Amino acid sequence: MVKKSLKVLIPVDGSDQALKAAVYAAKMFPRDRTEMVLFHVDTQKSDLGKNFSGNPLHDSQMKNIHKWNAADHKTMNAFMDKAIARIRGAGYPEPAVRVKIKKKQERVLDEILREAREEYDAVVVGKTGRSRLKDKFIGSLAIKLAGKLSRIPLIIVDGDPETDKLLLSVDQKEEAFKSIFNIGVLLDIQNFSIAICHVARCAAKKSENPDDFNCNFFKHDCPLRDVECICPSIGSMKDCLVDSGILSEKISDLIVGAKNPVDSTLELSREKQIGSVIVGRRAIVPFVEEVISGRYSQKMLKKMENIALWVVN
Repeated sequence: MVKKSLKVLIPVDGSDQALKAAVYAAKMFPRDRTEMVLFHVDTQKSDLGKNFSGNPLHDSQMKNIHKWNAADHKTMNAFMDKAIARIRGAGYPEPAVRVKIKKKQERVLDEILREAREEYDAVVVGKTGRSRLKDKFIGSLAIKLAGKLSRIPLIIVDGDPETDKLLLSVDQKEEAFKSIFNIGVLLDIQNFSIAICHVARCAAKKSENPDDFNCNFFKHDCPLRDVECICPSIGSMKDCLVDSGILSEKISDLIVGAKNPVDSTLELSREKQIGSVIVGRRAIVPFVEEVISGRYSQKMLKKMENIALWVVN
């Protein structure tokens, strides 16, 4: 299941969160078989001063524009040097860290999506950018990427999360096993502890512990959503993880009963001090979920703090 070499795209904008995303990636991925690409879209316009042409103040205004451009490039270069140093400090050899700067021709989102198609295995990005006001009212680039990126996992990093534990949030079998396959390919999985979390909204009977469910592991349907219950498949998921190289004692399952799966999953991650939450993204979802209530991953993104969310496509 392990892929010999990996290529990870890290879009950066010079923000503190972009640096933390790069550091998170450096801690998570295998140092001996991963190439890190720090990708920046240069949004400066070469014709920025053309409107001043013929104006008596043209020369003085152009000097100010050139100074601003030079200062912005200097700041970005300093950021790249710092990010490279942090990644190299995590044990990556010099050839494994590369910088790629693309002049903006389309929207920044489209430039990243276009680059991601160039045989990358994952994309790692900070949840917020340089403008928190824009992120709040227009929507962050990370959230937009979560709705557009396909084929490869997207990892969105908020804060400075821990990197030794993973929480696999499962709801349907196909997405769950796809997530397991992906982390088996992308990570040296034996280095992590993994909790399989399912927020059960089915007819399984509660045990004496109100946070746990007893499930008889016979096939049955969830009466609320008319889908097959995933509880009986959790044993197979554990076996699959063991086959990927993780020790069985480093795998646990957390089946809890709650009405709000997003809040319950985030609360569990805080209680267990888990820094990475992995969710599957369905290609096709009901209209009500897509347009009105919103996808599970989008809800997680809006509420999560100090967590890296893996959206497995």
